[in-house]
Amino acid sequence: MISPDWIEVQPFPFAAARRTFTGAAERDGSIAIRYLRRPDKSLVAVARFGPLSVGAPGQAHGGAVLTVLDEALGAALWIDGLPGITVRLNSEFRRRVPLNSEFLVETRVTRRRSRLAWVEGELLSAGGVCHARADAEFLLLDKERLRRLYAGELP
Repeated sequence: MISPDWIEVQPFPFAAARRTFTGAAERDGSIAIRYLRRPDKSLVAVARFGPLSVGAPGQAHGGAVLTVLDEALGAALWIDGLPGITVRLNSEFRRRVPLNSEFLVETRVTRRRSRLAWVEGELLSAGGVCHARADAEFLLLDKERLRRLYAGELP
């Protein structure tokens, strides 16, 4: 699933931006997520849903799946220096997501216009089977908005 030429990266450039819901979920064992960059510069996330992310027995809750998709789509912008916040998120759940299995989230920035950007992504199991997909619209943050949002926490 992971190629040796992919490089592990941190898309969120400062501590305050890394204090996401997913970060807290990782600490309590609900969700583990890490980011890698392919040679073509596209961003992928590797996610694992732990026992605390359970919905129906043995499978991840849809909210946990959507959390991973939302964060990975946003990370696809942040890694390119385009910090943004989600203003619209559409999702489609196609197959159950078993707990304690590794999934790949592939992301694509599909469009930019003025202060908006659109990103798509899929949650894939081994063999490329799509379990969920999402597309989102993000409001891009200029330096002043970023400064206000993270009030004194910028490096």
